[in-house]
Amino acid sequence: MKNYLILFLIFISFISLAYSGLFEQDLLGGTQLNGNGCVCHTTEQDTTVSVWIEGPDTLLAGETGIYRMYLANGPAEAGGHNVAGRFGIMSLVDTLSVWDSRSPNELTQAFPLVFPTPQDTIYWEFAYTVPDSVVVDTLYSCGLSLVYDHIPDLLDRWNFGPKFPITVVENIVPVEMISFTSAVSNNQVLLNWITASELNNSGFQVERRITNDDKNDLWVIIGFVNGNGTTTETKNYSYMDENLPAGKQNLYEGKYQYRLKQIDFDGSSQYSKTIEVEFISKINFVLEQNYPNPFNPKTAIKYRLPFAGNVILKVYDVLGNEVAVLVNEYKSIGEHKVDFNAVGLSSGIYFYYLKSGDFTEIKKMTYLK
Repeated sequence: MKNYLILFLIFISFISLAYSGLFEQDLLGGTQLNGNGCVCHTTEQDTTVSVWIEGPDTLLAGETGIYRMYLANGPAEAGGHNVAGRFGIMSLVDTLSVWDSRSPNELTQAFPLVFPTPQDTIYWEFAYTVPDSVVVDTLYSCGLSLVYDHIPDLLDRWNFGPKFPITVVENIVPVEMISFTSAVSNNQVLLNWITASELNNSGFQVERRITNDDKNDLWVIIGFVNGNGTTTETKNYSYMDENLPAGKQNLYEGKYQYRLKQIDFDGSSQYSKTIEVEFISKINFVLEQNYPNPFNPKTAIKYRLPFAGNVILKVYDVLGNEVAVLVNEYKSIGEHKVDFNAVGLSSGIYFYYLKSGDFTEIKKMTYLK
């Protein structure tokens, strides 16, 4: 009986420690930068656990960027994280993370974040300020996918995330930019920026990348806006991105990032901050019913395109004879309208046919004199 009592007391002590937060000190030093992973749970990393960081990969010297550390797979009941920077300063953004003076360049979780379902991805936000004395800085991450019993054991799984390099750009080109903003209009992105002064400014190379499908997407040059050479006056610039690449199912939904590469006449250059635009509305092909219908002798036909391309819009009679070609040309993204005048045609039923890419649709209309 005495032996059972001793074993029971040992078990209760272990459970109390597990829930007391005394293990919290082992949560520090979990990244490849300053530790060996979440070894208080298991010493072996599991590559089936997915861990990665998303955020701006280019910052001006001393600039602060907002980042997210993602975690997926594994037991996926709850998760913890460690994220650390080599040279810069970590800062708290959400209430799910904590900073500890014992490891000032690292953040970790304040308490496990619960997965909504095992198929979901969870994330923690944080801020990182790069120094002004290096060319490349690096972020390190480690994610722990655990069985939510509050007890570190071999059922929990962790993995390191890929190292996330950040290019630190010195502000050496004498162009003072006041602001760089974006606005979404009819599935197009309008970029605006203002400079307070310029010296030998050739212009701005506009670059874009998509972040919702592949976190390793490369920057793409989409345009160039001429600068004003040398001036001490405030100058306003804008660029309209009208040719967004279609995402999944030809829907413009997801995140697009933009940055400017300011280029001097002697070839010197610097990057602006990165800004992000998110499309949350879904736009698909639409061919509307003509209005008015019935009509005499004019009617209007509207259609909407999710991406730019060649459009064919024709009118046929009930025998299948082509009676009019209303559109046969390249059209931009968005809504379009075309008028149809049936003067010279007989009263009756007609069909109008729209084709753009793989999309086709036919609708009926009635002409009454």
